[in-house]
Amino acid sequence: MPLTHIEYGSLASSETMNDNFEYLDDRITAVANNLVSSTTSIYSNISSQTASFSEQISGLASDINELEGDLGDLRNDFDSQNNAPDYSKGVGITLPYTAEADGYVYAGVYGSDYTSYVYVNEKIVHGHCGYSGGYNVYSGSMFRVSSGDIITADRTSGSYYFYPMKGA
Repeated sequence: MPLTHIEYGSLASSETMNDNFEYLDDRITAVANNLVSSTTSIYSNISSQTASFSEQISGLASDINELEGDLGDLRNDFDSQNNAPDYSKGVGITLPYTAEADGYVYAGVYGSDYTSYVYVNEKIVHGHCGYSGGYNVYSGSMFRVSSGDIITADRTSGSYYFYPMKGA
């Protein structure tokens, strides 16, 4: 039933007034029900979004923890793999020599009319080729060794130095 228009200043029957009040009451009830339904829907959506955000935040926190662990591993690897020799701690060595720590060996070989080799654990790491005709030829190289490696040469003439790794 529609709202009945009552002209200003005129008298309306109680039936018309009751019908208008009933109509307004129905409309107020319908609007209130729509508001309750909309509010319930909004709260449901908020709850759903909150749960989704919570899952995403939890996933991000897990990813961050994993990345922090990976970064820590990389830092440890970098620190343990510092490849720089500590020249201030270099010492002259005689061959055969067993490396006391990770580091570098410098082999400077000189001579003429012969070939000479330097070995680490019986594997060639440096070769020197002499020059016939009485001229001395010098050749040098630096190579990395690990603690416990054994450095030897088939001729021991030359200069040999051991440089530990920085931080070792």
